[in-house]
Amino acid sequence: MGKYLEAVKEYARDYVLENTGLKVLALLITAVLWLSVASRPLSRVTLRDVPIEFRNLPDSPTLIVSKADTLTAQVFVEGARDAIDALRSGEVAVVAEMSGVTEPGVRVIRLKLDTSHLPASLKATSFEPRSIGVTVERVIEKELPVVPRFDGQPPPGFERTGWQISPATVRVSGAESQVRDVTELSTETVSLAHKTAPFNDRVAIYKGALNLNIIDEGGNDVMLSVIIGEVQKERVIDHVPVALFGAPPRREPSPRFVRVTLFGAASAVDAMSAADLSVAVQYDQGSRKSGRLAPNVIVAPGYSEVVTVRSVEPASVRVR
Repeated sequence: MGKYLEAVKEYARDYVLENTGLKVLALLITAVLWLSVASRPLSRVTLRDVPIEFRNLPDSPTLIVSKADTLTAQVFVEGARDAIDALRSGEVAVVAEMSGVTEPGVRVIRLKLDTSHLPASLKATSFEPRSIGVTVERVIEKELPVVPRFDGQPPPGFERTGWQISPATVRVSGAESQVRDVTELSTETVSLAHKTAPFNDRVAIYKGALNLNIIDEGGNDVMLSVIIGEVQKERVIDHVPVALFGAPPRREPSPRFVRVTLFGAASAVDAMSAADLSVAVQYDQGSRKSGRLAPNVIVAPGYSEVVTVRSVEPASVRVR
């Protein structure tokens, strides 16, 4: 037994004293590494405008949070500087747990931190606010017309004469207090500058600050068709002769000339004269009984596509 103990002592002495320099160096390296980590200062940072997440609202989408004291929070985080510098948005969340809200009304909701995605080397020490007031409302649906929002005017000599939107209405859903008083939605702004011809464009529906959802299959876009053409004007041409057809010999219309009011593209209307109009009356058996004939006006080719007849004075003529 004595020999065994003596061998153990000799082995332990050799283990401790053998390669003493290397062992001391290893201890020094370990100490330096530990000191470098232990002495590294902690950094603290304030994460501002962290979105508050509303989770587990019962009966959603029947109920909705329509108002809140605030939609963001501040979170205070501490840890090593390199870890804080690498911190990404979404690694810490502020949660409003809504599972206990079952009816519309004003509620005070306690907030909590979700640090499940926060690196282990960082710690969220606190956050503000601790609670918020929210308004919970019922969700309703409504059919609303969509109207275009225009900016500017076409160049001189041209004008917008009409527009059409397809679909003309969309179905929306949202908090009752917001949907109830809305009468229409508009499109995003469409510029008319430099437009001299009709055009079609797919445009987005602008909801502004309204928290509305468009639930139609077409989504948030509509097709806008705008009619743009030359400026229209009205002009009266006097002394247009009346031609009589089918009447017995020596019969003639009375009066022999009429006044014609035209409407259409300004350049075409200004260029026309009485020679570009044909006014005719047809004499028949019915005409002999009534004694009055309605003149028919024909606009010459080249003008008829852009000019229409608004009226004829007098509206009827006699045959004598």
